[in-house]
Amino acid sequence: MVKKISLFLLLMGCMLNISLAESPFIKVHKAGKNYKFEIPDALLGKPVLFGSRVVDISTPSAKVYSAGQMRRPPVLIRFARRDNLIVIEHLDNFVDVDPHDPIYEPLSQNMIVGATDYFEIASRNDTDNGSLIDVTRYFSDEVQLAWPLPDNVRKGRLDSKLTHLLFMREHDDRINIRTYYEFSGGKDPFAITVQYFLLQLPEEPLLTRYNDERIGYQSVNKRAYASGQGIVTNRYISRWRIEPAAEDRDRHARGELVKPVQPIIMYIEPYFPAAWVPYIKEGIEVWNRAFETIGFKNVMQAREFPENDPDFDPYDIKTNVIRYIPLNEANAAGQTWTDPRSGEIINGEVLWWNDVVNLLNMWRFTQTAAVDPRARALEYDIDITGEMVRYAMAHEVGHVLGIQHNLRSSYAFAVDSLRSPSFTQQYGTAASIMDYARYNHVAQPGDLEKGVNLTPPELGPFDVFSIQYGYLYVHGAQKPDDEKAALDSLFATSAAELNYDFAPFIAVPISPDPSAQPQSLGNDVVRSSGYGIANTRVILNNLVDWTLEEGGDMALINRRYDALLRQYFRFINLSMSYVGGVYTSYGPLPNNLQRHVAVDRQKQKETLEFVVRQIKEAPVYLDQPVFTSTIGSRKDAVIRSQAQQVESFLNRFILPRVLNNHAFEGEGYSLEEYLSDLDRLIWDTFGTESLYDRNVRITYVRLLYELTVTDEISGSFQAQEMLIAEAASSQLQQTKQYLERQSRRRKNPARHHYTFLLSIIQNTN
Repeated sequence: MVKKISLFLLLMGCMLNISLAESPFIKVHKAGKNYKFEIPDALLGKPVLFGSRVVDISTPSAKVYSAGQMRRPPVLIRFARRDNLIVIEHLDNFVDVDPHDPIYEPLSQNMIVGATDYFEIASRNDTDNGSLIDVTRYFSDEVQLAWPLPDNVRKGRLDSKLTHLLFMREHDDRINIRTYYEFSGGKDPFAITVQYFLLQLPEEPLLTRYNDERIGYQSVNKRAYASGQGIVTNRYISRWRIEPAAEDRDRHARGELVKPVQPIIMYIEPYFPAAWVPYIKEGIEVWNRAFETIGFKNVMQAREFPENDPDFDPYDIKTNVIRYIPLNEANAAGQTWTDPRSGEIINGEVLWWNDVVNLLNMWRFTQTAAVDPRARALEYDIDITGEMVRYAMAHEVGHVLGIQHNLRSSYAFAVDSLRSPSFTQQYGTAASIMDYARYNHVAQPGDLEKGVNLTPPELGPFDVFSIQYGYLYVHGAQKPDDEKAALDSLFATSAAELNYDFAPFIAVPISPDPSAQPQSLGNDVVRSSGYGIANTRVILNNLVDWTLEEGGDMALINRRYDALLRQYFRFINLSMSYVGGVYTSYGPLPNNLQRHVAVDRQKQKETLEFVVRQIKEAPVYLDQPVFTSTIGSRKDAVIRSQAQQVESFLNRFILPRVLNNHAFEGEGYSLEEYLSDLDRLIWDTFGTESLYDRNVRITYVRLLYELTVTDEISGSFQAQEMLIAEAASSQLQQTKQYLERQSRRRKNPARHHYTFLLSIIQNTN
């Protein structure tokens, strides 16, 4: 029974008072091309992290997978001895349970772990109490537990004659194994070099810390069991082990700054432009400002790759790297790899794809060129480029620290504040760099000369708050509940301030919460979008001249135009979040706060009028003769974008929200009133016979009719869709009467157009 409990304690992630140093790790024995592991008896049953990283790879897969990447999370294993075998057991079910609870034993009986792989013991080292196993063949084949790529990336069959182990390197607590693989028989030859690692984890996991929906950390979830009680889910955050040394704990408790036992060192690959490196370092080390507020200094350390150091390994699990990915992908990502027992971050990296700089440049141009002449340049000087690189790097390093996006922080500031020199110089554009706030599109021509800042903050107040919650060291805490009071006190001192509010990223076309959406700014999205549209119009009116003056060509005008087209309609679409929108607050519900508050009816009506007007006016700026003569007619793109925006009025995102929004007493905008207002605005606003007005009317009538077709309505939302169909049918009857009147007017030059609109709905009653 004792052995069974000790194995289960590991499975549970419970604390054992055995230090890492007391458990010797694996030794490697090499004879010719053969490799053997010596597994010490003291390691049996102990936690080991097993994973891999791509070292290099063939071109056919390089569109998605690149050298340096670790695409699959490492897994937790343990070695066990069964007669003359050493087996690998994969642990993937971690729960919370008190070992003294009656449920402990039956739960353990239902969670035994079988062997994933096994090895015959070749010999025993009785002096050191270890078992030798031959692992040559194991690491010469694809190791299924830790293969870094999905099956569909592999090409052909493994060629054993061309595949070989390159090396195995021992460290005190880990082993790195590197293997070169070749596959043949596929469409193209495929080769990949993989570096596997086995890392001994501390038997005592990092103390788990409860996740709080008011803060936004990447979470680790565990089911919690107690006899006689329902199963619940405990949610914990992912974080690094940032602790004071034993000799510094008293000083830290007194409020003095101390160094952590294990700082977070991030190495910068030597493939970035040299001029960028200081800004990359700033983007990493700026987070030290936040750590200093909780008593730690020099937590974040940015370093370049050491020269002439044969022991430095950028693919080692203990080496955190800012990686340059030389692929034509415009993206950057911060990634972490954790101890699944506790959420402790073991490794973090930033992936920086080659073309992300093009994306940063285009954002800077489309959002600030109306205000800042420097943003019109073909190539930005190092001041602007470095500023953009620092911002993007700090954002991704925030993810490396375990922090999620906070979409509420861009809503924290008043729109007028974003045109204030003193305010923007202190706070930038948002309360957190973890938002998708981008650049200051609220600032207008002339504001830059007054001192208005156009960029996000280097570090926002919510970023500091996030670090405080995630990394506050609570002296004496032995279990998560011991920390709760200290962590709750952080919210108690800041809860009234909007810039300490949080909302997660929601991947939907139109956010259900206008205060939580990417690429918006300020606490009134209609106003801020109006400012953004005004700037976009200025840039469109000058696009050709500005680009040619800087030495650009037609291809660049075309790319800039496409970006401005998307930006123009993005500003329009951002405002649609108010229609049927609901402001959502996260966290415990105080007595004086409603968790869900509907956008008031008047704001929704104001938004609808704003969006309809902008759809009407957009072609004036987007379809100018100068564009036709330089980059060709873009009518198809404008028509398509305009139609898509009209579709947003009547799609499956907005209408159910309007229907549900009306349930909020005294606030809601009824579906019938919404459809009536929309119908009136369509016919009042788009009254000319221009191509674009006809496009809007045709799109509107077609969509309204489609809403009334009930033949294919089914599923769990059937009742809701039928209610929408009923309201749409009522509105369609009124619309039909209007169209009939227009089509009968003999002097109406557009009679044929209204007759066509009637033909769309001719099957209705």
